[in-house]
Amino acid sequence: MKKLLTHSMLTLLAILLWQAPSLAGIDLLERNVSVSVQNAEMKTALAQIEKAADVRFIYSPKAIHAERKINLEAKNERLSEVLNKLLLPMGISYTAKGNQIILSLPMDFSPALPDNPIKGKVTNAAGEGMPGVSIVIKGTSKGTTTDTNGNFTINADKGQTLVLSFIGYKTQEVTIGDETTLNITLEDASLQLSEVAIVGSRSNIARTDVERPAPIDVLNFKDLQNTGQVELGQMLQFTSPSFNSAKYGINGVANYADPATLRGLSPDQVLVLIEGKRRHQFSALNLNITVGKGTVVTDMNTIPALALDRVEILRDGAAAQYGSDAIAGIVNVGLNKSVNKGKFMSQFGITTKGDGATYMAGVNYGFRLGKDKSYLNLTLHYQHADGTDRSDPFNGNIYSTNAATERATRAARGVWPVDGEFRVSEYGSNQTTAYQGFANFGYPINNKWMLYGFGGYSQKQIKAFGFFRNAIPTNANSNTDIWPDGYSPILPGKTLDYSGVVGIRKQVFGEWNFDFSTGYGYNSLDLEAKNTSNPSMGADSPRDFYVGKSAFGQSTTEVNLSKNFIGFLGTKTFNVALGSQFRVDRFQLVRGDPNSYLVGPLARTRGKLPGSSGRPGIAPEDETNTTRSNIGVYADVESDITDKFLLAAALRYENYSDFGSNLSGKVATRLKLTESFSVRGSINRGFRAPSLQQIFNSVTTSTVQAGEIRQTKQLRSDEPRLRQLGISEPKAETSWNYNLGVTANIKDKLLVTLDAYQIDIQDRIIVTENLIVNNIPALRNLFPGFQEVAFFTNQIDTRTQGIDWVTTYKHAFNERKSFNASVALTLNRTQVSRIKPTSSQLQEGSARPVVLLDTISISLIETSQPREKVLVSLGYQWKKLSTTVRFNYFGPVTAWEKPANLPHRSQTFSGKTLTDVVITYNVTDKFAITLGGNNIFDVYPDRVFTNYASYFNGQTPFTRNANQFGFNGAFYYINASLNF
Repeated sequence: MKKLLTHSMLTLLAILLWQAPSLAGIDLLERNVSVSVQNAEMKTALAQIEKAADVRFIYSPKAIHAERKINLEAKNERLSEVLNKLLLPMGISYTAKGNQIILSLPMDFSPALPDNPIKGKVTNAAGEGMPGVSIVIKGTSKGTTTDTNGNFTINADKGQTLVLSFIGYKTQEVTIGDETTLNITLEDASLQLSEVAIVGSRSNIARTDVERPAPIDVLNFKDLQNTGQVELGQMLQFTSPSFNSAKYGINGVANYADPATLRGLSPDQVLVLIEGKRRHQFSALNLNITVGKGTVVTDMNTIPALALDRVEILRDGAAAQYGSDAIAGIVNVGLNKSVNKGKFMSQFGITTKGDGATYMAGVNYGFRLGKDKSYLNLTLHYQHADGTDRSDPFNGNIYSTNAATERATRAARGVWPVDGEFRVSEYGSNQTTAYQGFANFGYPINNKWMLYGFGGYSQKQIKAFGFFRNAIPTNANSNTDIWPDGYSPILPGKTLDYSGVVGIRKQVFGEWNFDFSTGYGYNSLDLEAKNTSNPSMGADSPRDFYVGKSAFGQSTTEVNLSKNFIGFLGTKTFNVALGSQFRVDRFQLVRGDPNSYLVGPLARTRGKLPGSSGRPGIAPEDETNTTRSNIGVYADVESDITDKFLLAAALRYENYSDFGSNLSGKVATRLKLTESFSVRGSINRGFRAPSLQQIFNSVTTSTVQAGEIRQTKQLRSDEPRLRQLGISEPKAETSWNYNLGVTANIKDKLLVTLDAYQIDIQDRIIVTENLIVNNIPALRNLFPGFQEVAFFTNQIDTRTQGIDWVTTYKHAFNERKSFNASVALTLNRTQVSRIKPTSSQLQEGSARPVVLLDTISISLIETSQPREKVLVSLGYQWKKLSTTVRFNYFGPVTAWEKPANLPHRSQTFSGKTLTDVVITYNVTDKFAITLGGNNIFDVYPDRVFTNYASYFNGQTPFTRNANQFGFNGAFYYINASLNF
């Protein structure tokens, strides 16, 4: 039924567009104008006519000799008469289209065509035909200009060179070979400083990032490679001020997929796209006390960097344009489309501690598929990183709580030293081995149809660790029958990730741009527990367990249509986009082997914990296999009301099969005060639907009290007993996002953007604390046999406020010497603005107020990420040598803990600056060697107080409960790249 509804809606949308009348502007040639020009340049006369008639001329100044002096007088005359008076005497022809008038070269400028002329088309970066481009045969006076669609025909022989020029674009030379048809793309001259951005707009008009009404970071492959990092998440960490992602150790699901955030919000409040198409999420839910607790991340490290052309980070809400999850913004990955060239890159690095050795090798090559504009770009990537260990010497007990017994047993056993330092576990970044591949292709079926697609495969094997389990007999985690000296669980995980999208683009219904695509993405995490035991089984326990599997799949089918109505209602441009998307999500939990969740006999007789220690298995009652679908419909309008004033608006309706519908909208604008200075702003209402993992994830662990097995359980959101407690199923988060900024681009050398924002989120989805059942009568009545329960709820509202400032300066002294500098700063604060009252049904009979969210969970939202982040980069290139120095400041973070029988206490970890140095020598035009050092002064975060419980007797000297910049210290590397 859902599929039938989807296809019906898409068909209806197509029919409506088919029947839509063609929109044309008023006949501008009939407008009356007055103009007076005496002995002035021709371009001055054209500018006066533009203002008087509200039109826009498209022409090549060089081609029509716009600097020539002319005289022109006209009083209240029709525009056609004025143009005939001005242009015909000079042999210049003109064509009116919409609100534009395209001027062509003098009629005698191009001689008679030969029997075999050269034909072609000139487009911009967005693929639009460019009218009025001057095309001259180098060394001659022969030439022509492109027509209204960017097409041209010219007389040129093999070996001659065409010179193409147009104001605002780089001049380009093309040498004629055996071909008779050319397709040429001109590059915007401003790309040297600011780059054309695609994300955040469905208009086909190429705009630089500073011309957009919302802030966008555009990071090309060279920017990312220059960080010395080998994973995309870490590359973005050191290039974008609002993006945060750090490595974790001994931290649950965060061991296998790095939590990545934007503007200080949660990992699931940023939407990741590839080529503008939604990227699927990670399968497992993060329930540890760390950044992103209770959320699902998108694992960007499954995308090999060599497959990228660039990454665009939209720092503004965009749910109205792209759907759920885009509350904080969007990360859009643009793929490499190059052909007939390739790159091989290899890198080796190691920390100054001698661990963390990292080796990466990758190759990228692009093929042409037999047709012009066709491409098949392939990437293969291999990476291995050894783990690091930053644990302190262990200061706890191994065998007994009695000091004398402890020393005597250590001496007798001879495993652990009686005196001196030793470590019992590893705490650092995890050992990782990755095999990845990516493909991107496009094939023009004919002049109007383009078939395209992309997809990738990633397999990662990650070795993580758990905390040390001592051999004290009374310890519920100990198993002296098989581990008489204690043990540290090893927790391997294998992630499998693959995706594929295929689509077709075409012009339909009278120049509507049609894009239909369908795709599927899948992620799974298989978990094991090794070097451990099920303590409740005693001597019968295995040492290795299969813990279980989580899996998430997402299929997406969408249709998008857009058209630019030039001159509609007197505007310069008027782009309309319409579309619909149908999505199906599927979430699975698969049980582990029976011993991983078994309640053994020692649970009752000796109080030993059941299940595999370090990572209990997924029990049969927690298995799930569930799906949901949603359909969305949107409309998007973007218009240059005038040359200076841009206005955009979007509206999106989505309906989910499991919790209902949502309507989101956005209005954005940009006003050019001068050609160099603009102001911009946006207001949008966004949303984020609860993930399937937040609704259907269930985790069961067991303890024994007085011989009775009691369960600690994270409940599914559809648990009917929660309804009796007044706890409803999570609904969508909603948000209001406000952004106001200014931009300045001074002579294409200095770029400055300053944006202030506020993001108010209502009904934010959080997982509650573990509520002790015996302390809450309402829980005790409904959940007998349970020790603790937790569940998801829309319990809080939050407010995020911040400022982003980006300044870039570039200067070329000559062709072989240049300097660039950038400063990127973010100041950010998130606060819980409201905590909703606990339901009366849950409070009933309780002697104390029932608190669903305590200080620790609040701190994960408010203080666990740096509120300040500053990235400073200085680069200098001289001949074949280039050097970059970066300073990366990460502000302070605060973590809280609740020790047993003590009140909450916190520790603030001060801000630190990391310094990176990169030196690249281009041995030849194709081969380069890079030497680099990250954090060359070996800066570490502040250490956890040794008397704090979170120090874990030296096992975790750096906090696990906040995300600052990692704790591996200095890292040095050598990189070699070969272009071929």
